[in-house]
Amino acid sequence: MRDRIRRTARAGLVAGVALAVTAGLAGSASAGTIVKIRVSGGTGTWLDYGDRVECHDTKADGYGVRTYAESKVRGEWWMQVASCWGGKDDLQQSGNAGFTEGADVKVKVCYIKRGVGDVRCTAYRHAKA
Repeated sequence: MRDRIRRTARAGLVAGVALAVTAGLAGSASAGTIVKIRVSGGTGTWLDYGDRVECHDTKADGYGVRTYAESKVRGEWWMQVASCWGGKDDLQQSGNAGFTEGADVKVKVCYIKRGVGDVRCTAYRHAKA
């Protein structure tokens, strides 16, 4: 029971942060460089500027997919984007929101089961914007 409560609380926190970050960045986005980062590369693979993010819903098992991308600023990881909801297949963010060409970025894909609170995440994959 305690584990289920912990999982539910964690899922709520992750979803809340995702919504807050998405809403905050949407308001600040303006014309600029668009960075797309492909998630399908192997762990530890550096990807190229302009690559796509490929997000896939898990369909039958009821898990929705969220992709978290964080940029490295002054040696620390900062969350910049929470995206890839439902059928969207690429993650886009204008450069002025943190993804500039040549920036270090790492991406994590999390599957969050709706109404249950269970969260499954892949390992971080490193990319270069």
